[in-house]
Amino acid sequence: MNELTNPVEIQAKIVLRNYIAATISVGLLISLFFYDALIPNVSELFIFLILLGTLSLLPKLTNDRIRIYLIVLFGIYILNIFGSYLESNLLANRYILLFETLVLAWAFVHARKLMNRNPTDFTRIHRVFIVITPVYIILLIIAGVANVIGMLALAHFVFNGVLVSALLMMVLYLSVKVITSLVVLTFKLRKKYEMQTVSTIVNATHKRFQPILFWTGMLIWFYFSLRGFEVLDFIQDWVNDTLLITWEVGETTISLGGILSFTFIISVTLLFSKLASSIFQDEWMINILPRGVAPAISLILRIAFICIGFYIGLTSVGIELDKLGFIIGALGVGIGFGLQNVVLNFIAGLILAFERPINLGDAIQVDSEFGVVTSIGVRSSNIKTYSGYEAIIPNGDLISKKVVNWTLSNRDRRSKKEIKTAPNVDPNDMIALFLEIASKHPKTFKDPEPRVFFKGYEPEGNLLFELWYWSTFSETLTIDHEVQLEIFDKLKELNIQAPVPARRIIKE
Repeated sequence: MNELTNPVEIQAKIVLRNYIAATISVGLLISLFFYDALIPNVSELFIFLILLGTLSLLPKLTNDRIRIYLIVLFGIYILNIFGSYLESNLLANRYILLFETLVLAWAFVHARKLMNRNPTDFTRIHRVFIVITPVYIILLIIAGVANVIGMLALAHFVFNGVLVSALLMMVLYLSVKVITSLVVLTFKLRKKYEMQTVSTIVNATHKRFQPILFWTGMLIWFYFSLRGFEVLDFIQDWVNDTLLITWEVGETTISLGGILSFTFIISVTLLFSKLASSIFQDEWMINILPRGVAPAISLILRIAFICIGFYIGLTSVGIELDKLGFIIGALGVGIGFGLQNVVLNFIAGLILAFERPINLGDAIQVDSEFGVVTSIGVRSSNIKTYSGYEAIIPNGDLISKKVVNWTLSNRDRRSKKEIKTAPNVDPNDMIALFLEIASKHPKTFKDPEPRVFFKGYEPEGNLLFELWYWSTFSETLTIDHEVQLEIFDKLKELNIQAPVPARRIIKE
């Protein structure tokens, strides 16, 4: 059995073995988000089970030494629940809270050191935790000072906010790993996909899906952390007041919020357009969808995202599209004079997307450029030439000029080689020899089978033969080299001399 090397596959295997802990942790966490009106005792039971599942599974997915710090967090949470039943003015409550504060600070410091020493075990979260730990420590110092000077309510408030925030971070991090593993297992357990396709899907999940899921989880954590410290409403009110600042530009009122919204929408649009197009350009998506469909969807999504985002951005600023007649007219004049090539290439990109005469990975020849298509963009396409450099071809040239696509329908290519021999040989023997050499090569096709044609005599009197055989396009040069070298060796072995060009010397 092959040993797993991909971290996502190893992670999925661990989740599959510990499916009970994974189901309890993620399933109950999702239920808490959707059912926020549960009875307090039921909610506490759910949280207890979630923490128990996290304590069981997260060390196996990261580093087993994190278990001791999770036990500390879990124990402090349980102790904090029992401490809440004590009267707030009791001295025991203050001592318990001070003890919890010191132990929690110790756990944060040592967990930070562990993640700093083993960053590969804590993918992505170690950076967040290293940054947030000093903030946690400062807040715990505030809680400790408030406890010492008698401000017990403030101490409890700050301490509980830090504890819940840290626990939520660990639980959400585990949820990201479990959901990523479920995606991988979904494809690995479906037998209709080939192993190579599954491998590319796993790599794409590791490179693209897991980071998106992780940062989504971190946004959820940040939101609920602010909500736990009860500063979310204050921040929202301050942001709303700031965004209401306005300026008058002619008859149009533009607000600071509109400008920031426009910038944010355009940035998010460009990000999502790039993300969506890159997903459909991944090898796993290309293998799943019919040939050429994935790049076409990638290009169309990019154009659609940009157009929709630009429209929403202008609307958010408060600019009505019916007031842009002058700008649109100016653009029309500009297009008529200076931007016609840009528009031509843009329309050509749409034609390439719908007709699909060229796909990613095709070997094409445009003018003197010969190479493999690596990207098909809105304005231009890139070709990685066999000389090693990148050629940027405007999409208009791919539509208007003659383009030879060597791999559009298949990757089979016929090689045609002319062979000359001296006139004193039997053509039938030569035909049999050339057929044998081409047929015995392990990489030439047997269907269609190689063929040899005797084309008669040359003006110099030599015999001329033509050898045809089929092979895979990517291996044509290597196979041609090996076949012709074998022909040379056989002719030399049979003492059949190569024809010598006739030379006529004329004396004046």
